[in-house]
Amino acid sequence: MSLERSRIWRNQTLPGVELLSASYIKFEFSKHWHDELAIGIIEDGAEGLFYRGNNILVPKHHIVAINPSEVHTGFAGAPKGWRYRMFYFDLPTLVKQFEYTDLPMAPIIDKPVIDDLHLFNELLQLHLSLEISSFDLTKGSLLAITLEKLFTKYGSIKPVDNTRNIDIESAYIAKDFIHDNWERNPSLLELEAVSGCTKFQLIRSFKELFGITPHQLLLLVKVKKAKKLLSEGMSCVETSLTCGFYDQSHFSRNFKLAFGVTPSNYMCS
Repeated sequence: MSLERSRIWRNQTLPGVELLSASYIKFEFSKHWHDELAIGIIEDGAEGLFYRGNNILVPKHHIVAINPSEVHTGFAGAPKGWRYRMFYFDLPTLVKQFEYTDLPMAPIIDKPVIDDLHLFNELLQLHLSLEISSFDLTKGSLLAITLEKLFTKYGSIKPVDNTRNIDIESAYIAKDFIHDNWERNPSLLELEAVSGCTKFQLIRSFKELFGITPHQLLLLVKVKKAKKLLSEGMSCVETSLTCGFYDQSHFSRNFKLAFGVTPSNYMCS
């Protein structure tokens, strides 16, 4: 059986982003280009590319960035090939992400290979959130966090001085809104509207004040409420529905991340 596989899809929450998850050993891409900004993360092995007149290598846990309309190839850079995930961001989606800020935005990344493990892990979390059941707030927050970091560190946007950009009032308004609406699935757009500041400023302020992001708070509130309901005798299925999780796997995965056991194992303890 071939170990080569590939899957491409779009998440309805972010229709302007195409996603690829693939593993190749002998397959080679011919010369081509993308109209979108292509950002990839190498999960295992290494990818080789012919790009801007040179052969380059993108090893495991590195990020590859191919700017729009840049001709390139793709091939195995290691004997076992490479396993990777790609984002293809269309330009209107990128522009929209920064439309309510005073940050000038051009969809260009300065270098094709980025060695930044923290950003790699954040991009991996984002990609996974767009593949499995995840809250809209999770997807929106991870998208904002990763794009801001990508473009401020390696692109066209100047970094923000966080010490001068903390909005305490907006962060507390967003926190209260999450606590008041924990049963459902509030979005980052809703938090922007009620707090009166941009998603970038809100996430920075929230994390500076509370040590976690808005989507992390939402998940923590939900699983803490779920734990209480389970301890009172509510079934796993009913608890999952009451707390607004998408399905049992979504509930079980996040419960275990918080408490180290699945909901069913917690009920049996």
